[in-house]
Amino acid sequence: MNREDLSVQGGAAFPEGSPEARGAALGYKAAGDPEHRVWVPAGGTHSVRGLTLGEKTKLLAAILDFKVEKGARLVLLGIEVAGLKAAERAALRERAAFLSGNGGLLSSLNAWENIVLPIGFHEPKRLHGIAAKVYGLVGELRGDPQVLLPKLPERMSLYEKKLTGYVRILLERPDLILADDLEGGLNTAERAATEGFPAVYHAHCPGGTFVRLEGLRDA
Repeated sequence: MNREDLSVQGGAAFPEGSPEARGAALGYKAAGDPEHRVWVPAGGTHSVRGLTLGEKTKLLAAILDFKVEKGARLVLLGIEVAGLKAAERAALRERAAFLSGNGGLLSSLNAWENIVLPIGFHEPKRLHGIAAKVYGLVGELRGDPQVLLPKLPERMSLYEKKLTGYVRILLERPDLILADDLEGGLNTAERAATEGFPAVYHAHCPGGTFVRLEGLRDA
């Protein structure tokens, strides 16, 4: 059963030991700062709130680039990152995806190219039948593929950029999605549309974990 929008505050309890780690989608404990810690159980939809910009930056650097400060602790998808070999870290990183606040698109490519070219470059065999999948996902996310897919980012609304980046992520079927400031910069109708993003993900990846990063506080 999905936990819809469970809030996980900065400073949340951080269990010790490997048994607890195996039940976590994400755990981070900063070095020398007992209040900067995040623990997200696996599965469902969660919101991490109450981090400062600096804390969020450190958290993302640890998760996305494995830049973990000395003395800090990172658990990703039930695995303690400390001590992993480079190949093991790379394989683990591929199981997590990040949706930035602006969609993370390449400005020189239209929406279709931003979605399919990364897949074609790494796994050409997956391009078979990709059009139907892309059109279907855009429709599930309340977008119009005929209108969206030919657009360059400079002609897209912020919502369209986020939708495009999200479709690209959904095609990868990651075990963990981190969405940064998902509703930021959007109007009321667009914010309402993003509320369906986690449901589409869970429909395609029932065991996955969707985490919103939102609600920054002052340092």
